[in-house]
Amino acid sequence: MTQFRNFISDVQRMIGRQKWRLLFVWLSRAFLGVFLYRLERSLYLVFGDYYKFIRILLLPFILPITAYSNIDIHYKANVGGGLLILHPALGIVISGKSKIGNNLTLVGGNCIGINKWSNDSIFTVGDNCTLGANASIIGPLQLGNTITIGAAACVVTSFQNNGVTLVGVPAKSIN
Repeated sequence: MTQFRNFISDVQRMIGRQKWRLLFVWLSRAFLGVFLYRLERSLYLVFGDYYKFIRILLLPFILPITAYSNIDIHYKANVGGGLLILHPALGIVISGKSKIGNNLTLVGGNCIGINKWSNDSIFTVGDNCTLGANASIIGPLQLGNTITIGAAACVVTSFQNNGVTLVGVPAKSIN
């Protein structure tokens, strides 16, 4: 039920203040990608680790939607409600080890992943965070709330302060 509420929150952020957008938002790539993630996450929460076997049967449906939407959010990723993806054609990837708060905004070309040297560490991103175009987060790390990551920035260290802006490679705070 939580994933359903999160999906409603996602759709509300997609349509914004113009309620008439609901007429066509369900045709967008972002809608399909977020819907597929919420559906897979729900099935994973119901079936647990057995979902990886059930998923094999669903791959003929999952793979075309993933290819069309350019959104690859692992079903083990814990993403809060209000997910907004603005330009999915640039591609979105979110690792299954991530725990992300509410109201995440992804502009496009974003990667939230974990490096190969980590020992099954889960990394967290707080509420109300925004990633600019082609921004990446490579964990394990922890980010606070209301963090803005500039275009083409690569975050590789933790920033637990709230309300900071990160830019550059590697990302540094400009506040």
